[in-house]
Amino acid sequence: MASDQPSFTRQLFSGTIDDSILFPFPRISEDEEQRVTAFLDELRAYCETHIDRAWIDEHEQIPQNVIDDLKRMGLFGISLPREYGGMGLSQSAYCRVFEFVTGYDVGLAIMLGVHLSIGIKGIQLAGSNAQKALYLPKAATGEWMASFALTEPGAGSDAAGIRTRAVPDGEGGWILSGSKIWIGNGSFSEVIVTFAQTPVERDGKTTDRVTAFILRPDMPGYERGPALRKMGARGSNQAELYFKDVRVPAENVLGEVGDGFKIAMRVLNSGRQGLSAGAGGGVKQCLRMASEFSRTREQFGEPIAKYELIQGKIAAMAADAYTAESVAFFTTGLNDRGDVDYALESAAAKTWNSEALDRAVDELVQIAGGRGYVKDHPYERLYRDARITRIFEGTNEILRIFVGLSGMQEPGAQLKEVAAALREPIRQIGLLTDFAADRVRLALGRGEPELAKQIHPRLQKHFDYLTEHTRDLRIAVDRAIRRHGRKIVERQFVVARIADMAIELYVRAATLSRTQALLEARDAGETIAPTLTPTRQSLDAESVEQILRVCDLACQRSGLRFRAARVQLNGERDDLVRAVAQDALGMDAGPGSSTTQETEAPEFGKR
Repeated sequence: MASDQPSFTRQLFSGTIDDSILFPFPRISEDEEQRVTAFLDELRAYCETHIDRAWIDEHEQIPQNVIDDLKRMGLFGISLPREYGGMGLSQSAYCRVFEFVTGYDVGLAIMLGVHLSIGIKGIQLAGSNAQKALYLPKAATGEWMASFALTEPGAGSDAAGIRTRAVPDGEGGWILSGSKIWIGNGSFSEVIVTFAQTPVERDGKTTDRVTAFILRPDMPGYERGPALRKMGARGSNQAELYFKDVRVPAENVLGEVGDGFKIAMRVLNSGRQGLSAGAGGGVKQCLRMASEFSRTREQFGEPIAKYELIQGKIAAMAADAYTAESVAFFTTGLNDRGDVDYALESAAAKTWNSEALDRAVDELVQIAGGRGYVKDHPYERLYRDARITRIFEGTNEILRIFVGLSGMQEPGAQLKEVAAALREPIRQIGLLTDFAADRVRLALGRGEPELAKQIHPRLQKHFDYLTEHTRDLRIAVDRAIRRHGRKIVERQFVVARIADMAIELYVRAATLSRTQALLEARDAGETIAPTLTPTRQSLDAESVEQILRVCDLACQRSGLRFRAARVQLNGERDDLVRAVAQDALGMDAGPGSSTTQETEAPEFGKR
């Protein structure tokens, strides 16, 4: 469901670049910068002397003394309000800490993220004053670690398919029955926010709606399964949870009865921002390790860094690292603003950054060669740890469908208005005229979005391409909706390509916004980059030129990916792909299958 607040990415689907959201690039205050820097200095010193990442990976657990030390340090309350004993960091500052923790040990980052980003977050966002007073102080100290229990054996990405059920007990409470799977911190959490179908009266009828509940492990009928063993992130804990007629008192309903799905989506939007920052930090870590190895490893009498094929990999990592950091902290800044919707942006940032991390860690292992494949070196562990990022808190496939279909809602509604006008052409002539004029402007190239912001001359060409590609996205959306109508929800190839176009536009816009802010700071006489992201570069002439070069490469690579998605909109091979899938699966290829080859206007795909 679309929010009433404006969304930068949603507007891209309608051909609009909202520069009131795009500029200025968000920043944290100098006071908060000092607080988070001091905390990170303390945390870094502790991690370097007390945490053995190889030991954690081998033994599949984080030592309890380490967890206890981090609790005393205040790590598990950094984003909780000060009035409840937390540090009160903004989302942007919290994600700086999360980025560092992810770069140090992914298992520890997952423990932290499950606790703060999604576990206790539901109570922080939707809890009553009494619930906050009861749960947040002990969550802030780490005495009560939290879990978020949504996923079920038969309902992963399909949250609406939840089978866990709660029914009234006749005394104001509820009887909860069901099970959950892959639950982070599940073996030891003391506060569990879970979700179940409940009967709700709507329009005189009883229907099922998802409701959120707060559980404690001492409730009779609450049981935990054993910790699950995993490919990577082995220091984290995941377990199955079982609810066998658990009696839940009325005061443990989180939010309103029937509003659980909305709460879950709000929580996941926050969690995806943490994942985006963590993945971006992982890309930077891969870049550092690959650069160091390339400078010191010699082949044929030269460091391998001298060879172009290695340089190509390093340059791609550098461009992705700059983009990933830009989009991660642009998105957290949207959260901190409080006046814009950031659901699509969180999904886009998580999707893009997790795939950038996959590219980076794969190339890191390749650069390291045989050393990248053996346990004596850290590379293979990073490879295994990174794989989960494309899966949890919404698989990237589901998030692409979410971005694509959500973004097309408003343009789709506009086309419905036009369809109605065609049935009453005289009464609706004004609407038809406006719509026709809009289509003509787009066709003649005069419909590009205009920016009120004065763009730095050095970036003007990139912004010109951004506006042109935003126009192309609008055309693609219009054509897809006209061509497929209501069946667009079944054409996942098409929806995913449109989502890819929108995601590329969003991350490129965030990258350019950051670079614009750096150039403005330089032109204003500042010598150090403002508090935009964890990386605060010097603004001397050579450093600025390096920033501009990496921004140039990042934007060019984004443009190539955008055009690749645009070209494939024709779907010239989609029927063939479905047919081959049907052959391999031995089953119907699905609702998108067709026996007739359909093609889009060829000039659009080839332009």
